[in-house]
Amino acid sequence: MEHVIDPKFFCSKKLTFAVPCYNHENYISECLDSILAQELNVPFDILVCDDASTDNTPNILREYLRKYPDKIKVIFLEKNGGNLHTLNTLYNHIKSEYFYIVDSDDYLLGTHFVQKALDFLETHPGYTMYGGNCVFLKQGRLKGHFLSKMVLGLSFSCGDILKLCINVEAQTSCMLYRNVIFFNGGTNEFLQAESSFDHFVYRGENFRILRHLQKGKLFLSISDVAVYRIHECGICKGCSDITCSIIGVYRLLRLCENFPERKKFYESCFFFHYSRVLKAIYKNRANPNFLTQEDCDLLKEIYRLLPTADLDWNKLKWHSSILVKCFYKAKTYFILLCRQMHRILFRKEIV
Repeated sequence: MEHVIDPKFFCSKKLTFAVPCYNHENYISECLDSILAQELNVPFDILVCDDASTDNTPNILREYLRKYPDKIKVIFLEKNGGNLHTLNTLYNHIKSEYFYIVDSDDYLLGTHFVQKALDFLETHPGYTMYGGNCVFLKQGRLKGHFLSKMVLGLSFSCGDILKLCINVEAQTSCMLYRNVIFFNGGTNEFLQAESSFDHFVYRGENFRILRHLQKGKLFLSISDVAVYRIHECGICKGCSDITCSIIGVYRLLRLCENFPERKKFYESCFFFHYSRVLKAIYKNRANPNFLTQEDCDLLKEIYRLLPTADLDWNKLKWHSSILVKCFYKAKTYFILLCRQMHRILFRKEIV
């Protein structure tokens, strides 16, 4: 059973901050405090969905519930369902006109951005999103940004973004949305992805942003909005580098298929990650435990999708000496290299 919140709680709220959470006892307080510090002139609520955390996170959330009963509500899931299920649970409970997702290991910078974003969307009905940039936090140091300065301070339509070969899809904790997609709960598209490999795709911001772009424009502020924390307890907690790369390959392959107009950008990112996967598999071909069963299952799905993906294989950069040697050893086009990787990967299970 999931804890059910009275829908009346949301009826008078203009804005909902949605916080998906799992095992972030060291970060959740900083996240919630940064939201509570926002200076807003509209009624808002903070909705947290805890995905059956096994650390002290639930107790921390109960303390916040006690201190801010009119501001914070928490859904405690009894069984861990994964990040996408947590997000879909939040989507089902967001009934406000606007919503803002903040990952529980991130935190907001400053106190005025959200109100500025609200003011913009209130006076620009043709826009569905107002976003900004985030700063990376790794090993205690703030360094680097998620978005290029080239795209900041500009407006984008769906057509603009689909044609651009640059990232304009702001990080999760940096975007205010007009609630035009999830007002009646999670959509079938997002709900059905929970039970397939597509949960790797829909748990991120890409589909959420692109679906909202189909309803209106996006403005990207020049402001640094949030801190994106890179750490071992993040969304890929416990995953090896190869697992993260394989997930990235699958996600980009599916984005190429679903948004062919933006294929040029996603395709270049796909080949970068795919070459890393191939190198790693070839380097570790003698290690039978290099890949987990989950890695193999996802790679099988990738190879199932590749023949119909219509990718330009000439764009694969042969910058790796290992790949070059492997390529010349195959003595033919890239498809034979794929088959060679198949044999290494599946140990003659697939020809």
